[in-house]
Amino acid sequence: MRSLLSAFLLASLAASPLFAQAPKKMIEVEDGDLIVVKDAARIRVVRRLEGNVRVVHNTQERWIIVLVDQVTAAKPADGGVDMTFMFHDVEGEWPLGARWEGRATVDDYSIATEMGSIGMGLNAGNGLVQLLSRSRGFRDARVLFKDPSAIATVTIAGAGGGGGGGETFDAAEQRQAAVASRNAGLPAGFTSRVSGGVVGGTVGGIVVGPPTTSQPPPPPSAPVRVGGNLRTPVRIQDAEPVMPALAQQAGVRGLVVLEITIAADGHVSDAKVLRSIPLLDAAAIEAAKKWRYEPTLLNGAPVPVIMTATLNFR
Repeated sequence: MRSLLSAFLLASLAASPLFAQAPKKMIEVEDGDLIVVKDAARIRVVRRLEGNVRVVHNTQERWIIVLVDQVTAAKPADGGVDMTFMFHDVEGEWPLGARWEGRATVDDYSIATEMGSIGMGLNAGNGLVQLLSRSRGFRDARVLFKDPSAIATVTIAGAGGGGGGGETFDAAEQRQAAVASRNAGLPAGFTSRVSGGVVGGTVGGIVVGPPTTSQPPPPPSAPVRVGGNLRTPVRIQDAEPVMPALAQQAGVRGLVVLEITIAADGHVSDAKVLRSIPLLDAAAIEAAKKWRYEPTLLNGAPVPVIMTATLNFR
């Protein structure tokens, strides 16, 4: 089954004159595939999500949040948020208003050899809208990913994202808006929410209420996927995989790719195989469950996270 979380890996674009040209290759990969990027090749990556989407734009504080209930062949829409994206210091004419909700395709842009997201393409039915980084670190973003067919393009100074933990759209919106408002410089404890349509005396339908609590939002109830502003945790206790005797005798070698869940205290609480070598899978899981990581903090509190890990049996 081909995953809808597809990535288009565009060939090595090391020289600036090539950026405006069509890609040499466009490769759609499947869940569990391994991509090897040689040296510092600048490979453009588009991670595509399809599903039900809510977009909230705060013109006063200049942020946009995007919430996605992903839909795949194996997963129907369930009303829970699977992925969240946040964009800061937005500049330009935004065509979707203070709030838009509906079926859409979301493309998360990045470069394989560089950390972090550098923008997004949102096809909301009326046409493609792009959010592209203008930071010096990603100065080529608008050249690399600019689509001439887009009906609108805005620029952003920063972006972040992560899992949604299956929260409702309203709960996820409130949490993300609170974080976005704090990042925009409001006092801690302020929350921002859209109260449907136009609200008198506000900008873009955003109401900033009085402080409701001095504490940050509670941590998510489900593990959060590593990515965006949620950096890969640091491993502080390692364990090398042990080659099984049968695999040794058979001359089996290769890479096993796992998806691991790291508990809030840093131990590996679960591991499942994404790319299998049958004689090596059990040994890979056994090794991974001996690893330990520094706790991952979200809003100052330790949270469980999900990430991909690769074990090499030589």
